[in-house]
Amino acid sequence: MANVMKALKEEIARIARSEIKSALDPIKSVNASQRKYIADLRKQIAQLEKETRQLGKTVSKKTVAQNDQPEESPRGWITAQGIRAMRKRLRLSQRAFAELAGVSLPTVANWEAKESGKLNIRSKEVFVRLQQIKEMGIREVNQILEEQD
Repeated sequence: MANVMKALKEEIARIARSEIKSALDPIKSVNASQRKYIADLRKQIAQLEKETRQLGKTVSKKTVAQNDQPEESPRGWITAQGIRAMRKRLRLSQRAFAELAGVSLPTVANWEAKESGKLNIRSKEVFVRLQQIKEMGIREVNQILEEQD
C-alpha cells in the first residue's frame, strides 16, 4: 500500500508540474521579448547620451573659440620651422617665397634662421598673406608667380 501511495503522489506532482509549465510558457516568452526590448532601449539611451555629450563639447568649443577670438586680428602664429616647411612643401626658393609673401629675401632668410619660438611679423598684411599662402597648393602658387612675372 505504501508503494501505491508513493507512486500516486509522484504522479500527482508530475501532472502538477506539467500543468504549471504549460501555464507559464506564454508568460516566459512575453517576459523574454520584453527583456530584449528593454535591453535595446538601454542601448539607444546610451548612444543618445554619448551623442549629446559629443555635441555639447563641439558646441562649447565653437562658442568659446568665437568668443575668445577678436574679429580684427587674424588667428594663429607662424614659426621659423613653419615658414621653412611651408616653403619646402610648395617647392619654392627663398627668393620666390619672398616675392609671393611680399617681403624681401633677407627677411625670409632671417625668419628661417631664427632658432625657435614664434616670429614677430609686424605687418598685418604680411601675416594675412602668409596665412593665405599656407592654404595654397603648388599649382596655385605657380600660377600666381607666373602672373607676377
